[in-house]
Amino acid sequence: MKRIAVFLVLCFMMLVFSAPMVAEGETTPGQTDYELYYPQFVDSKEPLSVLQDKDLSNWVNANIKHPILTDAPDPNRQDYFNVPYGTDPLQNISIHHLKGNKMRPVIFYIHGGGWNNALFPEQNNNSRYAVPTWVALGYTVVAVNYRLAPKDLYPAQIEDCAMALKWVMDNIKRYNGNPNKIAVTGESSGGNLAALLVTGTKWHQKYNLNMNKVKCWIPISGVHDFSLKENYYLPLMQVVIGSFLKEGDKTDASPVAHVTGKEPPSLVIHGGDDWLVPRSNSIGLYQKLIEKGAKSELQIIKGYWHCNTIVNYGEHGDIPTQLINKFLAKYLPTSENNLGGCCK
Repeated sequence: MKRIAVFLVLCFMMLVFSAPMVAEGETTPGQTDYELYYPQFVDSKEPLSVLQDKDLSNWVNANIKHPILTDAPDPNRQDYFNVPYGTDPLQNISIHHLKGNKMRPVIFYIHGGGWNNALFPEQNNNSRYAVPTWVALGYTVVAVNYRLAPKDLYPAQIEDCAMALKWVMDNIKRYNGNPNKIAVTGESSGGNLAALLVTGTKWHQKYNLNMNKVKCWIPISGVHDFSLKENYYLPLMQVVIGSFLKEGDKTDASPVAHVTGKEPPSLVIHGGDDWLVPRSNSIGLYQKLIEKGAKSELQIIKGYWHCNTIVNYGEHGDIPTQLINKFLAKYLPTSENNLGGCCK
């Protein structure tokens, strides 16, 4: 049944990806803005449809290969599922750490999926990819669920992430997490929310967040500037962003608009062949951080698409795994993950 469900989702996605969009002033019949203008944002010379197919096929295989954590208990790992931080059914987190009483640094992970439950209703399944590796490296991992479009629109998603982070700061010590040593990360729409959570001082003030406890952050493949026209070349992105923001403020939802320069060190990651979210988002966020005086690193990873910046996490030779683990070892080290060990 899981294989069938994944296949149906893939088919639906491909139908949406292939939907036509006529560009204003278009002169070549049958070509879309996506086909005409998006290729400048990828390194590959292969057709965009080929990059899509490769990435989505890899995503399907990864979902088959990596069972969701509720179906994959580990005798060395302690799991707590559906811990509420609010009253809505989606306002919950899962917490994972190595068994024992040792206090461990916290990775606060925000899942992707287009801020939306239409294509990926079981959002917390995204935690299957990286959580086992991070736990083995000695981290207490908090995987965050949050309200989703189209039922709940922006800013519900970032408000939930801020609420969840406040809960973690106040309560994670009871789950062997160190509330004073936190890394914030997320991929795709979760990358947007991770960046917005760290840069958005309005949310820090509203939820009384002590951001000195956040030692580093890693936004992966996120939309960081909703004013970029290239974010709308692909018909799917028009639909997804529209269902998330509706008439909401694009500037308010854009992390680049909130950068102060006081943010903790960041590692901004994007696939060099990301066919879904233009890498100009990550480049622009990095440039704004540097311009404002924050410490930041940018990695545009050659040969990586959109989904596989996270779904192959922990596998041998996976470059995002190596980069992120090394960055964590520098700014949030553990005895299992340190600069003298696995991440030299």
